[in-house]
Amino acid sequence: MEEELRSAMDLQEAGRPDEALAICETVLSLDPNSARALFIRGLSRADMRNFEAALADLETAIALDPRLEYAQGAALYLSMWMCHWGGFAQKVEKLLSALEAGYPVIKPYPLLSLPSSARQQMTAASYASADKSIASHESIPQSIGGDGKIRLGYFSGDFYDHAVSHLVHGLFKNHDRSKFETLGFAFGGNASDPVRGLIKSNVDQFFDITNMSARDITALAHKLGIHIAIDLSLYTSPLPAIFAQGIAPIQVNFLGCPGTSGSPDYDYIIGDRFVTPPEECDAFSERIVTMPHSYQVNTFRDFSKLRDFSRQELNLPDKGFVFCCFNQHFKITPDAFEVWMRLLSKVEGSVLWLLDCNDIAKRNLQSEAKKQGVRPDRLIFAPRMPLADHLSRHKQADLFLDTFHYNAHTTASDALWTGLPIVTRLGQAFASRVAASLLTSAGVPDMITENSAAYEALALELASQPEKLAEIRTRVEDGKLNCPLFDTKRYARNIESAFAQMWDRHSSGQKPASFSVHDVKAV
Repeated sequence: MEEELRSAMDLQEAGRPDEALAICETVLSLDPNSARALFIRGLSRADMRNFEAALADLETAIALDPRLEYAQGAALYLSMWMCHWGGFAQKVEKLLSALEAGYPVIKPYPLLSLPSSARQQMTAASYASADKSIASHESIPQSIGGDGKIRLGYFSGDFYDHAVSHLVHGLFKNHDRSKFETLGFAFGGNASDPVRGLIKSNVDQFFDITNMSARDITALAHKLGIHIAIDLSLYTSPLPAIFAQGIAPIQVNFLGCPGTSGSPDYDYIIGDRFVTPPEECDAFSERIVTMPHSYQVNTFRDFSKLRDFSRQELNLPDKGFVFCCFNQHFKITPDAFEVWMRLLSKVEGSVLWLLDCNDIAKRNLQSEAKKQGVRPDRLIFAPRMPLADHLSRHKQADLFLDTFHYNAHTTASDALWTGLPIVTRLGQAFASRVAASLLTSAGVPDMITENSAAYEALALELASQPEKLAEIRTRVEDGKLNCPLFDTKRYARNIESAFAQMWDRHSSGQKPASFSVHDVKAV
């Protein structure tokens, strides 16, 4: 049954949970106590949003085999999607202890939303990358052709209506075609998706590699003569392990996953002074490229078609302060939620506006609010909307409350573009420092706090002093057309400078090394 279970895991990881589930059912009919079959079935059920049955499978698998690889982390991550926080602190402590003892108990991406350090995240990433083959980049030498252009290959499992694509398509459009050639490689997603169309129109060549093997993708990359391969997904999508095979002389971890690869297969990671501070350099397997402003690229937004929603249309009260957090529910942790409930208790008539991600999470959050003395109806849940409408409704919020361990990323940029101020708490790892990076780049670093007490105090002050909040909002609104955060052309020149420095080192026979990029203002 080992072969069947390997096939089921491959299918689950490739985004085909229904097929993986069918194999697991067959295996379990023969061996009801197969921990691995239960584990894979649990993952597949979670992918199909059958959350409660999925968690039951994962917990049963752990009971049968407490050391089953990645099972503890998968169960805890699924619990976070449901905001099911029973024994949360104890589970996190147990998981981190096992991780540091040498057990691969959690995959890199789920760990980002937990109170973990950059070094613990490096450990998890190194476990996840350890079973992949490592190819020497020396076997794929490339030289610049007669046109003198550096060929950039952007690889992603998210080239569709996805946050990464919304951020990055403007970078592709603004690349200097006299110096760079851009190639896009899409794995998965809907080929007819309009955002996919934007990506295709903004790169020089586009390839759908969804049905290709890792070997064939690697061969294609070599044939095309890519100089720098950029991974826009890392651990966030089922992109094949092509970077482990060496697809370009220089390989870069950028944007898609806010953390280290933990692998020697990546030469560089794109960071900034907040998300990849110099004192944490040993928590990254890559050499660090420090951008002059934020590491995050933003595509300049044209929102001329935004709607004017009324509060009534959005199910918000006519009066009262509106705190909001439009982050996914797996980012919400008990420590942040306790602060939010204290704020609701202190600010009379206020409400907390959250995304409506799933009914189970909604019920659990309402129950947690009640336990902390807050009426459940003071939590307002926002249904999914098209992007333009979602951005339009930001105007009816007063203050965005960031999550602690996995900040708002694209969500934060969206809020800042609409003029909505954000309060954040500076954390101890990449994912928990992104909002600080964005706020600084947007010209409002005074919205960054160092700890939970300061975060709560600032949020309370702004909710109680409308003139101060109005001043912050004006700075955010007025500065967005001039601040580095939304200057896509400026960002393009800066990252092109980074790519040129990478290639200069390589072509002169030097090994990759960390460096900082000097700000190049676009003309």
